[in-house]
Order: sequence, then C-alpha cells, then structure tokens
Amino acid sequence: MDATKPAVDDLGTETGPDVVEYEYDAETPASIAAVHAICAVTDVDPLEAPTELGFVLHEHVDPSAIDMLLGDGTGDGDVVVSFEVSNGGRYGVEIVDDGRIEVRTLESS
Repeated sequence: MDATKPAVDDLGTETGPDVVEYEYDAETPASIAAVHAICAVTDVDPLEAPTELGFVLHEHVDPSAIDMLLGDGTGDGDVVVSFEVSNGGRYGVEIVDDGRIEVRTLESS
C-alpha cells in the first residue's frame, strides 16, 4: 500500500448516511478496517473510538478470528462474517473475504 493512500478506502458507494462500504487488504486487516468503517458511519475519529463509541471491537467479536477467517481480502466472496455492535446505537457489520465491508446503522429496539 502506498504511503499516500489511506489505510482503508471508502468505496464511494455510500447508499445513505446510515450505510458505509469499505475495502480491506493484506496491509489493513479486516478487523482494523471494520473499526474504521464503524467510525465512518458514526463520524468518529478511529483513534477516539474506544472513548467516543464506548466500546472496543473485541468486546463483540474476536478480531484475530475475523482476520484468520477472512484473510487478505483476495477471496472469492464465499466467506462472510456478520455481527452487530451496540453502544446505545446499533450497527450491523458484514465482512466478505473478497475485501468488502459494509456497516449499516440499525433501528434501535
């Protein structure tokens, strides 16, 4: 990954204020990219995520397992990991082994 390129690319296919799509690759593991995507949909700086969002990813899923299952983002799209994160707001996260991540704001119950 070149130094001028951000660690996580916004695909530019934002379908609304409550859905963000991102990519991950060998240099940016899926677990890190997922945090960046959650931060994008919530408009939070990733460095401030634990404080601003009120959670860390490992409270909801095992980041190492996600990275191991999904690899470097060059898969064929057959492996999908989905989970929900809740911190007062609810967010659905879907990560595909072909390098795609989608974070969606869910209705609060």
